[in-house]
Amino acid sequence: MPDRLTFGPLAALDDAGRRRLEGSAAPLELAAAGTLISEGETADTVYVLLRGRLRVLIGEKLDTVGVLAAPALVGEVAALDGQPRMATVVASEPSELLRIPADVFREVIAAQPAFAAEVRAFADTRLARTFLQRNSPFAELPSEALAELSARMRAVRFATGEVLMREGEIGDDTFLIRSGEIAVVRGQGDDERQLVVLGPGAFIGEVSVLTGVPRTATVRAKTDVTAFRIAGEDVRPVVKSHRALIGRLESTMQGRHAPKRLGDVAVAPAPDDRSAVILHDRVRGSYLRLNAESYAIFQDLDGERTLRDLALASFARTGTLDPHGVLTTIASLQAAGFVSAPRIVSEERRQRRIQRLADLVLQPHVELADADPLATKLHAAFGWLFGRVAIAAAVVVGGLGLVAFALQFRGFPTDLGPQGLAIAFVGLFLAGLGHEAAHAIATKATGRRVGRAGLGLMFFTPVIYVDTSDAWLIDRRRRVFVNAAGPVFNFALAGALALAAAGASGNTKSVLLWLAGINLVSLVFNLSPLLEFDGYYVLSDLTNVTRLRRKALRYVFEELPARPRLPRTRLEAGYVAYGVAALLYVASITGLVLAGVPNLVEGILGARFDPTIRVTAGAVVALFLLYSLISPFVGEVRAARASVAA
Repeated sequence: MPDRLTFGPLAALDDAGRRRLEGSAAPLELAAAGTLISEGETADTVYVLLRGRLRVLIGEKLDTVGVLAAPALVGEVAALDGQPRMATVVASEPSELLRIPADVFREVIAAQPAFAAEVRAFADTRLARTFLQRNSPFAELPSEALAELSARMRAVRFATGEVLMREGEIGDDTFLIRSGEIAVVRGQGDDERQLVVLGPGAFIGEVSVLTGVPRTATVRAKTDVTAFRIAGEDVRPVVKSHRALIGRLESTMQGRHAPKRLGDVAVAPAPDDRSAVILHDRVRGSYLRLNAESYAIFQDLDGERTLRDLALASFARTGTLDPHGVLTTIASLQAAGFVSAPRIVSEERRQRRIQRLADLVLQPHVELADADPLATKLHAAFGWLFGRVAIAAAVVVGGLGLVAFALQFRGFPTDLGPQGLAIAFVGLFLAGLGHEAAHAIATKATGRRVGRAGLGLMFFTPVIYVDTSDAWLIDRRRRVFVNAAGPVFNFALAGALALAAAGASGNTKSVLLWLAGINLVSLVFNLSPLLEFDGYYVLSDLTNVTRLRRKALRYVFEELPARPRLPRTRLEAGYVAYGVAALLYVASITGLVLAGVPNLVEGILGARFDPTIRVTAGAVVALFLLYSLISPFVGEVRAARASVAA
């Protein structure tokens, strides 16, 4: 028997202590699925698992948080502290144990300091792990990460009124509150105000430790408090190794963050709605449209008010308590860079170097910081092409060319071999260059500025972009003109190429048809109502509905399934029409891609490649195009359905 009490912290016992425990122990056999300990019960026994396996369960749903295999000490935490059991323990298989009365266990601990220290350290680590799994943002970490983090946690106590951290200090400790209450306050003396009271499970100090900023508030014990201290050097590597944890912690920090306005922001009235405004960051060139209440929220962001304060201020103005709406507005402002946000600082320098190297290889690009002078010259040279007569002529050419392309489609060349890749690359480059130049010239034609412009490669495909965000400051009719300029260019160019192909022959005809086809493909993707490209923004401006896709899909897949009924307004009918059109678009493009792209890729690769390689490459390209097209739609639908289920 004594040999069985020599593992773990029991190894620190002397012979007398081991004999004392042995003499008080009683054998216990537990059948599979039998309950050894129930959560919440009084701790009057410590167990030693000699053979078998036990499962540790917590909560009403009895979630499994651990498995104990023999030999193991069980139930010592509650026995030491005189606290109720923190978990339920059941047998996974027939098991043999020893029952040791808790008072005898405590008696031996009191008599043997070395054993007491070992047991306390062992119990603190186990308690820390159980607490992490049950009452903390770290609950869903892998077991290895939980074990590593819990081993580094240290139990601490604070008396009522004691300060855990002070506002403005640079701190490198975080705390998980185990029991008691803490008050989070800001300011000093007569200016001090309480922000929130937190209890067990609260994780505090993480803002300073994970973002590198000074403490944003003072935290004081409102009652006697027990907690776990985790040093910053221990918590940072764990956090930055698990992306899901970063999201949860940033969400938690957001709840206690006091957002503050950032940047040099100009405010202009929205051209189509004088109750709305458009924010413009002059330095970064970013824009954001806000309605009257969203702008009032923006003005409230002084770096002193928490989300709770901001929601109450909004309630005082509107009479509606809508914290979710306030949070959504702030999240939009943060995403656009107009407002501060708690972000976990990355220290993975090697990872950043690798990412930069990968971007240099896969996504090289050059950028013109201010493309307005160039756009002005282009407008002076080609602005006459953007009049009504020229645009009408472009549409006619595109329409005639589309007919010509359809008539020649049976003879569309697919077996161009490797030269097809070069033609495709040049075609995409010219289509993109003309498309973006058309946007820039149209922007100048409406009297607005052009921001940045650049060109580069993304996975060896040419990418060209022009920042025409300044067009947000014009009315929606002229915005339609700006957003439609690129697709009209591609439509006209495709038509001109197809018409030219009708009068050509041989390789020239093949090249012209290829280039026409590339422009038509570009047109189809740009007119997709699912992707936030030109067609989407044209439709949004024509209907005068902002965030059209999100609102329509939410209505079709969230509101209608929850409360089935016929549309009551023209707007609701429009949402349904959009949803149906989106489904038809996905179905038709899916058919076209699956039918045409694999054959096209096989033709490009030619007979020089093995048939298996040609078929595989065609399937991969087709699936990639389908993913690019469908994933935004599927993501929106899933989000809507998830909100219904919740």
